[in-house]
Amino acid sequence: MRLGGEIATLVEQLESVQMIRTSKFIAMALVALAFTIGPMPARFESRGNAQVVRASRNIYDFTLRDLDGRETKLSEYRGHPVVIDFWATWCAPCRHQIPELKKLYTKYHKSRGLVVLGVACDTVQGDGVKSIRPFVHEFDISYPVLLAETPVLDDFGVEAIPTTVFLGSDGTIVGRMMGAGATGELTEGVNALLANPTGKSKPAKKLTPEEEKKDNLYNIEYRH
Repeated sequence: MRLGGEIATLVEQLESVQMIRTSKFIAMALVALAFTIGPMPARFESRGNAQVVRASRNIYDFTLRDLDGRETKLSEYRGHPVVIDFWATWCAPCRHQIPELKKLYTKYHKSRGLVVLGVACDTVQGDGVKSIRPFVHEFDISYPVLLAETPVLDDFGVEAIPTTVFLGSDGTIVGRMMGAGATGELTEGVNALLANPTGKSKPAKKLTPEEEKKDNLYNIEYRH
């Protein structure tokens, strides 16, 4: 019986040693794997080439690249009414809105100086440039298409797409539309932008002395 007990103890010790060796091997394998694949990227990873500048409370500037790698700076269009359309190829409402936006650009770009910038968000969430270029050709988009970067989306408060931002000629945000909206709603927004490119309320008309007297008559405060 004593010999049998010693054998059982020896077997347990060998099993413990084997388990320790196996655990060490697994740990070393996991470390090696971590060094091989590197850290997991964030869901919305920025490439680092975006430049976002808030010149004042409501005036923004950014630098984004187009499909050919050329940089476009938003402030280059200062003095023009600007429409920025944040969209993606996988967004069905975006497909509905883009044809209307194309018509507006064709109608008002040369005659009224309207600038339209399409910011493709597939570079933030989607298949990237490889899906954007065929889409642009399919829809025959004639206005500039830029590649989105996370800092720009954050700065403009883009939480859903399509999101359309209307900028006055001085660079201030004068309107915003989330979603594609009903047919004609985008046209109404552009017409309002063109009618008042600065988005500022017009100063009150200066009255003549006769008009002031008449105005005072209608503004008498009656007290009981």
